[in-house]
Amino acid sequence: MNEGQGSILKLNRMLVKANRICGWLMLIFMVTYMISGYAWTNRILIPASSARYLHTALDIYMMPIFLAHVLISTKFTLKRWGYHHDGIVNSALLLIGALSYYLVLLIR
Repeated sequence: MNEGQGSILKLNRMLVKANRICGWLMLIFMVTYMISGYAWTNRILIPASSARYLHTALDIYMMPIFLAHVLISTKFTLKRWGYHHDGIVNSALLLIGALSYYLVLLIR
């Protein structure tokens, strides 16, 4: 194995770890998001103002984690399906991620 392949394997291992961390963070965010939405609409569990704040403020933090999780998973899925053009895939996924986050910021 040459040095280039070793660095790719190391990067892929880091991406797998980052993907798992993003997945766990998304679980925490989604549970909080659902509880705050439920509390906001039904006026239970926490005060409505706190629930509204949590529910409307979480998206700006949740979206980059969600995008990282989905885009890393997409990269590995495309690789499993036999699409090995890493430069094109990485560039396209980074562009999709940046554009998606920009659109979220515009909507907000």
